[in-house]
Amino acid sequence: GATNATYAFVPVNNDAVSCVLTSIAICATGSPATLDPVVMAVNPLLPVSVSVSASASTVCAGTSVTFTATPVNGGISPSYQWKVNGAGISGATNVSYSYVPINNDAVSCVLTSNALCATGSPATSSAVVMAVNPLLPVSVSVSASAGPVCAGTSVTFTATPVNGGASPAYQWKVNGALISGATNATYAFIPVNNDAVSCVVTSNAACTSGNPAISNNIDMLVEPILPVSVTITESANQVCAGTPVNFTANPFNGGTAPTYEWQVNATNVPGETNPVFSFVPRNNDEITCILTSSATCSINNPALSNPITMTINPLLWVGITIRASANPVLAGTIVTFAASPVNGGSTPSYQWNVNGIDVPGATFDTYSYIPVDGDVILCLLNSNEICVANNPAPSNSVIMSVTTVSTVLVLQNINITDTQCFDAIQTITVAGAGTTFIIEKGGNATMIAGQKIIYLPGTLVKSAGSMHGYITTTGQYCGSKAPSMTTVIESEERHSISLSLPFFNVFPNPTDGDFTIRLSGFEVSENIMIEIFNITGEKLLATNLKGDGKHNLSLSGKPCGIYLIKLISEKNCGIFRIIKQ
Repeated sequence: GATNATYAFVPVNNDAVSCVLTSIAICATGSPATLDPVVMAVNPLLPVSVSVSASASTVCAGTSVTFTATPVNGGISPSYQWKVNGAGISGATNVSYSYVPINNDAVSCVLTSNALCATGSPATSSAVVMAVNPLLPVSVSVSASAGPVCAGTSVTFTATPVNGGASPAYQWKVNGALISGATNATYAFIPVNNDAVSCVVTSNAACTSGNPAISNNIDMLVEPILPVSVTITESANQVCAGTPVNFTANPFNGGTAPTYEWQVNATNVPGETNPVFSFVPRNNDEITCILTSSATCSINNPALSNPITMTINPLLWVGITIRASANPVLAGTIVTFAASPVNGGSTPSYQWNVNGIDVPGATFDTYSYIPVDGDVILCLLNSNEICVANNPAPSNSVIMSVTTVSTVLVLQNINITDTQCFDAIQTITVAGAGTTFIIEKGGNATMIAGQKIIYLPGTLVKSAGSMHGYITTTGQYCGSKAPSMTTVIESEERHSISLSLPFFNVFPNPTDGDFTIRLSGFEVSENIMIEIFNITGEKLLATNLKGDGKHNLSLSGKPCGIYLIKLISEKNCGIFRIIKQ
């Protein structure tokens, strides 16, 4: 069928193709004529391909990677087109291509071959998918085991890295200088004030930034060691018994909130925790103070103060008694009164008083004048001793009897509510003829007559009253001697006179011998010393009492006069005057 002027087929190498021409022309010669064969040179087909390699397939973010194309049958001048994630990269037409990939970028290349008989051109390579690891920022923080600290204290510093890797390297610095051998995660040393401590960490992680990293600075506050002490001073020493004294603590390095504990004779005083301590000391009391400082760094804490030993002068009870040169006396008689002082000092002063009025110029230890009946004379003593009690001291009162006794006395329609004395040279007649003479509760009446006393109907002594009468054989009437009277005790209060102290009371006063001491404000178990002196200072009795209320004592067998009762306890002391009649 190959009978046309043309013939097409796919030759193989060295095929010889020829044609036989048979002419239909008239007068043709050499027909059929055979052409020389054409020997075919058939080149083999060249399949085109390309592969891509990366300088690194797993990189850190920000790393530039070079990709290289390796062509197969590309010809002598193949052309390239690089693609990232299927998109052609403008200008990326060389055999290699460099850029900074991101994670999962797919990089490929298209090869166009210029070789003869190339097949499969252009050829696209397989994609290289990039693994791009993110950058890990490296950092480190430093902490201290303590701060502020006291001088001489060892402090441990600890580094806490971020993205340090499996085995980070450490280098510690103090004040910017490297510390030889300080290459662990912790570093311990004894800092001084204002030392700046830091650490440099070098991470061994794969992809890092800021590596090596420098930590924060820890500026150490190191407090100096403060020696604690305290001194105390007193407001006064060598004072009188019963005088309050203030003691003041002066702290050194006590801090912002020091505390105090006061001691008396090495024993803590409960509740006394202020810098000033007030109390009434006794002789030879030793006062100290313990200071506990609130300062952070201190030694000798708590601190004991210097001791203060107190010198206490005892109180001297000032007293005075007066006596008249004669009593009773006749009208117009000059009477001299003499004062007997107790603890009056070297230059005592006196002031005589008649009927409650000071006598001008009567300032000596004796005083003379002409009394009238019923005059009341006393003297006020002002002692110049240093430590005294009951100063100025009032004396006993002397009531002058200056009268002419009536011959006959009739007592009718009289109510006695106090103590009275009635006298007559011959006869006293009481009540009668429908009249009364009544002694009320608490009243006392004494009748003194030279011959007789007649008690008639209407004479009545009520409960808690008393009446006594007697005939004088010496011519002594009312006011000339102390009449014998029965003491009627109604209650403590009636006979507790105004000389009582807040913690010490005596009744009845005056007393005929027996009396009661009442104590108040003392602990039940507290020991209290009671001493009794006569007016000359002779000690008659000394005994210990418990502070539990009332105690009965007696002056029986002792002469009439003034006695002093002295009380001494741990907290109080006082002197009470009692009269025995």
